[in-house]
Amino acid sequence: MATVAPVEKIDIGRVIGRGFEALRANFVSFFACSALLSGVPVFLIQYASLASVSSGTSIEYVQSGAFALVAFGGALAWLIGIMVLQGIMTRATIMTLSGREADMAQSVLTALRLILPIVAVSLLVGIAVVIGFLFLVVPGIMIYCAFSVSIPALVEERRGVFASMQRSRDLTRNSRKRIFLLLVVMWVFSVIISTILNAISGTDPMSMFMGQLPDPLLAATTAGIGSALNSVISAVMLAALYVELRTVKEGATTDDLAAIFA
Repeated sequence: MATVAPVEKIDIGRVIGRGFEALRANFVSFFACSALLSGVPVFLIQYASLASVSSGTSIEYVQSGAFALVAFGGALAWLIGIMVLQGIMTRATIMTLSGREADMAQSVLTALRLILPIVAVSLLVGIAVVIGFLFLVVPGIMIYCAFSVSIPALVEERRGVFASMQRSRDLTRNSRKRIFLLLVVMWVFSVIISTILNAISGTDPMSMFMGQLPDPLLAATTAGIGSALNSVISAVMLAALYVELRTVKEGATTDDLAAIFA
């Protein structure tokens, strides 16, 4: 297919539209993948914490090695899980937007083969963002905007760790204000999802203020669902953002981008 002529600005509406197009086409498989990688670790952490409160042994349990192991293990599993999820969603989203099957099995294998560079990129970007926030909030945000498509660039273009981060800087240059707007929209989605699920589980601020203890299983389940939904939406939107940036900067089509996975 012939490439299209590059346009001047990225279109946030088009990014969101493409992201939800991929989500609608593969919601069950996408959500199941996110639930395993992001939802389950959050469920375990929340259930371990809330069950101890309900049983009246919160202080002793929180101070125990068992709780520390669950909390640390769950947090580590969640961090690695969302890194791998971004790799999976990048390939699956690009395949879907090109009119092909998402091929989740191959997408998972692709992410697992690249797990070490994916983790390395994520850690380096995280460190850079934290350093930015230590000085002022705005630099941290702009640093994240600059490196926001590092993992999609790594998965799609098979560059090295630092080359993928540089590629993200190049692609996002002159578009970071609009990327920030996309991040705000994603944050709004996250707040809406969390607010609804917290109200269902009884972990909303009003219920907690009234001293009502939530059911540990229900609260942990809704927390896991919320984490899975927010993680998959974020991963798919960043993959769609990468597609948009490649289209705007280089005139690439989704067929061009999917060709590397053929």
